[in-house]
Amino acid sequence: MKQQVRLFSGAAMRHRFTLVELLVVIAIIVILAGVLLPALSSSRDSARLALCLGNIREVTLMHLFYADASNGVFCPAWDTNFSSWESSSNHRGPGILSRVVPDSSAASGRVFECPVAKSALYTNLAWTARYAGYGMNYLLSFSEPSAQPPNYRICRIQNVKMPSRLVLLSDTACFLAGSDGRPSPTAYLYNPSSGKGGYSDFRHSGKCAVSFVDGHVSAWTDFTPRPPDSSGWENRVGYLAPDDAIYDPFRKAPDQAPPEDNPEPEKIHVEDVPILISPGPVPADIAPKISPGPGN
Repeated sequence: MKQQVRLFSGAAMRHRFTLVELLVVIAIIVILAGVLLPALSSSRDSARLALCLGNIREVTLMHLFYADASNGVFCPAWDTNFSSWESSSNHRGPGILSRVVPDSSAASGRVFECPVAKSALYTNLAWTARYAGYGMNYLLSFSEPSAQPPNYRICRIQNVKMPSRLVLLSDTACFLAGSDGRPSPTAYLYNPSSGKGGYSDFRHSGKCAVSFVDGHVSAWTDFTPRPPDSSGWENRVGYLAPDDAIYDPFRKAPDQAPPEDNPEPEKIHVEDVPILISPGPVPADIAPKISPGPGN
């Protein structure tokens, strides 16, 4: 019996790891983790970018449906009731676009939420924005960022001769007072000559989700820094281009007539386009033109 115990103990001793072997195993695990974690992080970033591009594509289609229903006029950035294109005035309900172009995803606010913005931009606010993350090109509604309703500058999609080069939506961010210099969500995208933001936010590892008036989307990488300030984030939050060429549908050189393929803004009263400031039901004569969004 004693001999059997000794034999068993000897076998157990022969299968024990030495301290050196344990350290070698730990070192291998650390090396593998160092190799695999960046790849996993890159895959996660790619997945988030793909989801973001899908979201912004769906919202872009909603904008195009809106323009089709309103004789080519783009959805206004915001209205006299302080509702913006993507949300109500308290940021917790649907905005002008969702009320005119119903969409099951938009009703929940899901398509308006960039997955990176939701985790990175909302945390420095006292309230949680249900609809935020993407900004609409402000110059599709107004002549400059300081303009407000009802002083709209009407732009019709049929007058845009190069829709593939006119930005409609972008990942955006701004810097609010009291945000400790960290980016916050905004629904508006401003042009470089304004010198202010909403800025484009290159939050997807140096890429920015962007859509254009022709409906295509892009993971934009051409970053233009914004004017220096004390906010920081100089390498992530800026503009899509150094000038207004891809922002302004009526852009022209100083002291020159507008090009033939881009006419002057229409001289039109906002009352002539009721859909602009009426976030309620769509008029019966244009309702059939609106296609249901995905999932409806």
